[in-house]
Amino acid sequence: MDNSFFQFERFTIQKSFFELTPTEEIGELSVGFQPKGKLDYNHGKFHLELGIYVSDSSEALKIEIETIGYFSFEKLDRESLPGFLFVNAPAILFPYLRAYISSLTTLSGIRPIVLPTLNLINLKDDLASNIEETKL
Repeated sequence: MDNSFFQFERFTIQKSFFELTPTEEIGELSVGFQPKGKLDYNHGKFHLELGIYVSDSSEALKIEIETIGYFSFEKLDRESLPGFLFVNAPAILFPYLRAYISSLTTLSGIRPIVLPTLNLINLKDDLASNIEETKL
């Protein structure tokens, strides 16, 4: 397959929720994801809707962010597409969420929360089962 491509165009933050209960220290963090997507195969468009939820063990800190990553593709057959949609797209979008959470916490007057780099391959099945084919 010559000259095929999968391209990240941009992202937007759709929802940003931050709640901090006054406490001396934030406990151990847990991170959860809610992936879903919209695919327009005929027009070569994919929208990855990725929710991320961060809280600490005492629930003194709660962060919820919902974002949409906008992707386009050309000359990719349906058999090749899942690797790009379910593996590459979340891996491309996640660093933007990490940076956003770091900035959000820094500007909120607490120590910056820098999430570790994560292998999001485990989102593959959840995302695959939450894809809607539609016109975008």
